[in-house]
Amino acid sequence: MTTLYIITRFLTFPGALLRGFLEQLICRIHKNPVEDNRYLRRDELCSHIEHEFMPKPWSSFAICFFPMLIQLILGFLVSITAAIDLLYLGVFSWPVGLIDLVCLWVGVSLSVNCFPSIEDAINLFGILYHSDTSIPLKILLTPGTLICYAGAYLERYCITFLTSVGITLVLALAV
Repeated sequence: MTTLYIITRFLTFPGALLRGFLEQLICRIHKNPVEDNRYLRRDELCSHIEHEFMPKPWSSFAICFFPMLIQLILGFLVSITAAIDLLYLGVFSWPVGLIDLVCLWVGVSLSVNCFPSIEDAINLFGILYHSDTSIPLKILLTPGTLICYAGAYLERYCITFLTSVGITLVLALAV
């Protein structure tokens, strides 16, 4: 399964590069040391960076959730505009159609690579439900944590590729 994961990451390299960059940016904002910042690698950390685990719930949540949110919004905005041109309007002239296909590929690649690594999601889940974390913070961060946790496993088994293409098509046809 790791081979399929790595092939998907390399085929959707714009999203993998942006995911690694956003994760590293959030780590720097929270002053979290980064151990390895190679974004495209041939292992299970492809499109992710290796960093220290944050002991604070809010910092760990920010490293997992905010890159996901930014990349998901950008991915759907780019892919839906291209999908509307191609599917709904039926516009496919030579330069515009090619640009729309490239935008569709970039948008889908951004949304495919949006979720955190499984290690980050497990760390976030463990920190959030530790006895020292306050109950209001647990209530506030639980929905985003569950999304990150479930999405990390979906991404690990390349299901996000299918869901990203499917959601883009459904939203483009619904408009």
